[in-house]
Amino acid sequence: MITRIARQKDAKQRLSMALRQLNDAVRDLHKSGLDVEIMELTMLTSRGDMKQFDIRTYRAEGAPPDLKLVGDGL
Repeated sequence: MITRIARQKDAKQRLSMALRQLNDAVRDLHKSGLDVEIMELTMLTSRGDMKQFDIRTYRAEGAPPDLKLVGDGL
């Protein structure tokens, strides 16, 4: 049986890895000529605030003409 502390530790590690991957992806998007808009959505629940994020890309000024943005998000 997995303890609560072990679950919390695992969740923190997964969140850290996801944040590193997100930062790498944003860096790559900027290099390719796209900008990123990240909006924080906060929902109030009985357990407190719950954060969610909405991420969208759009063409930056002077982006290479061969890049084509498809859809609204990643």
